[in-house]
Amino acid sequence: MNTVKVMIRGKLGGKYPFLPAVVNSNGRIKPGVALVGGVEQKVEGSYYLRFTKDGQRRFGWVGDDAAEALTAARKMEATLKAKAAGVAVKSFMHETPSERIKLANAIAEYKAETKEHKARRTYLNYAHALDLFVKGCPKTYVDEVGRGCIMAFAAALKRDGNGERTVFNRFSYVYTFLKRYGKAGMVGKNDWPKFEEAEAEIYSEDDVTKMLGACETVAERALILFASGTGFRHGEIAHAEVGDIDMAEGTIQTRSKPQWKFTTKDHEQRIIPVANPLLEVLKQHCPTLDGPLLFPTQQGKPNTHTRPNLDCDMLSGVGAFEIL
Repeated sequence: MNTVKVMIRGKLGGKYPFLPAVVNSNGRIKPGVALVGGVEQKVEGSYYLRFTKDGQRRFGWVGDDAAEALTAARKMEATLKAKAAGVAVKSFMHETPSERIKLANAIAEYKAETKEHKARRTYLNYAHALDLFVKGCPKTYVDEVGRGCIMAFAAALKRDGNGERTVFNRFSYVYTFLKRYGKAGMVGKNDWPKFEEAEAEIYSEDDVTKMLGACETVAERALILFASGTGFRHGEIAHAEVGDIDMAEGTIQTRSKPQWKFTTKDHEQRIIPVANPLLEVLKQHCPTLDGPLLFPTQQGKPNTHTRPNLDCDMLSGVGAFEIL
C-alpha cells in the first residue's frame, strides 16, 4: 500500500532535509515539530507530503499549516487509492521529485501555481520579483540559496532606484517563495527593508463635487459616485455587476465573480447601504449597459484600467478614478 507521510522541510545543519512530522496520539500533527534521529525537535519550515508515484518517491508542498497538511495527506491517500482502482483523478497539487531542486525550476513551478490560484495582479507581482531575483542570483539549486542571496537582491533593488515600498514588497514576494521550499527563518527582523507608510490621500466632499461637475456622461457620474459612495476596492469596482444592486433595499454588494476569475480580498462578501444620489444615477446608467458589468470595457470585460477623461483645471490634472 502506498503510504502518504507528512514531512517538514526546514534548515538543519546547513541543509534542508525532509523530516517526518510528529503526530499526537489523537492523530493531529504537532505544529513545527519533527523527528530528528528519532527525537522530537522544533523545526521551522514548510509541510510536504511524501508518497510514491510511478515507482518514484515524490514530494508535494502543502503549505505552512499543520492541520491543512494533515487534511491534504488524507486527500492524497484517497486520490492514490482511486488511481490504484483505475479511476482517473487529477492531482490537486504540484509535485516535485526527491532529488535536488533547481532554482529556475522551482520558480517556474511556483509561478505556474500562483497564476492558477491567485489574482492576475498578484501573479504578475510575484512573477516580476522572482524573475529579477533569479536573474541576479548565482545559485543553481534552491538548497544553495541563503541569507546573502536575498540581502543582495534587496541591495540591487535599491541601487536600481526602486522606492522603499517597492523594495519591501519584492523582498517579501521572494521570501514567501523561499519559505515554500523550507527557507523560513533565513532572514531576521532587522534584515527586512524599511519604509514609511504614506498616508492615503482622501478626497473631500468638495473635491468629489468638482469631479462630478466635470463629468460629461451619466457613466462618468455613476463611476465617481460609486467610488466615493461605496468604498469598494479597485478590483471590486471593475467587477461590479448590475445584479449586485438592490434598488428596493438601497444596497450594493461586493462578492467574488468566478466567471471573471475574481475573488474579493479574504473572500469577504459585503453589503453596503448607499445614498439616493448613487441609486438614482445607477437607475439611469444600468439601462444603457449591454452586459452585466457596471463599468465594462468596449468588449464587455472588466475594465481594470478605467480612468475617465475628467482632467481639467479645477482638478489640477487628477484623473477622477484616482479617488479610489
